[in-house]
Amino acid sequence: MNLPIPWVMAPMADLTHACFRDLVAQWGGCGLYFTEMLNARIVASSRPEKDPYCAAGLKDRPRACQVVGDDPVVVAKAFEKLQALGRFDVFNFNLGCCRGMPARYGWGAALLQRPQRVREILREARRVLEGPFMVKMRIPEGPNETAQRWAELLHRCGVDAVVLHARYPRDLFKRPARWDVLKQWKRLLAIPLIGNGDVFSPQDGLRMMEETGCDGVMIGRAALMRPWIFSDLCHLRATGTLPDPPNVAHVVGQYGLLLRQRVPEREAVRRFRHFAFWICQNYSYGAYYYHKSCRASTLQAMVETLQGFVSRDSLPDYPVRPFMM
Repeated sequence: MNLPIPWVMAPMADLTHACFRDLVAQWGGCGLYFTEMLNARIVASSRPEKDPYCAAGLKDRPRACQVVGDDPVVVAKAFEKLQALGRFDVFNFNLGCCRGMPARYGWGAALLQRPQRVREILREARRVLEGPFMVKMRIPEGPNETAQRWAELLHRCGVDAVVLHARYPRDLFKRPARWDVLKQWKRLLAIPLIGNGDVFSPQDGLRMMEETGCDGVMIGRAALMRPWIFSDLCHLRATGTLPDPPNVAHVVGQYGLLLRQRVPEREAVRRFRHFAFWICQNYSYGAYYYHKSCRASTLQAMVETLQGFVSRDSLPDYPVRPFMM
């Protein structure tokens, strides 16, 4: 599996929907755009062509979908349906989520404790998939040889690339990402490795690749705070400098427009609140900006309120540091 642009958008529930992906695509620089996490049971038992979570953006290519679940037959059926849509270039299975619904059901990172079940799921998925197939996972718990066993399992199951979030499931986001483990896994894997964890600036992205040897970098929280970070990474890699940031008030307006064009008002308000939660964390008074913006009852009022705040404040330099979680 080859990514001409090695910077990858992380899949994030309620956040990386089609409107947000199209917002990121306005600057470019992202090598792979991920959907939100998709529940295998829902996809397998419904019509994904009607599901807004499976919607395609206008400019978000190449596009990847991520599926979560624990039943090999159901997961394979979900992937088969998603493949039939013709909207996705890459398919991903979730072994990394350790909160919310996946954690309650024993899916996501909890499956790392059941390697035999993972083997069955991956083989069934690989059987039905023709396109590139990836997994996103956290570091499995266990002795030193655990990494070697997982590297062999993934390769034998026909996985084309691995995204490794460099934290154990127990870490959640409480401790720094273990980039040294990325370096270890890169030596063990016979397939491409995409690193994930604690990339809060374009400089961090380049440093992760240099220090670990990984083939790509996945960015999550920093991309929510600065959707143009992928473009900044490309510019920094090519020139050694960062471009001037965009006008954040304009970014807020563009996102509001994308929502208005594609999403009913009630859902647009909900999704804008998620967006505002992250954009506001660029600013020292971000918590105040966020709560004041969320008091507005319509999408237009929320957009205008947030624009008023960010237009009067200056955007600090990288790195970004989320402080509301």
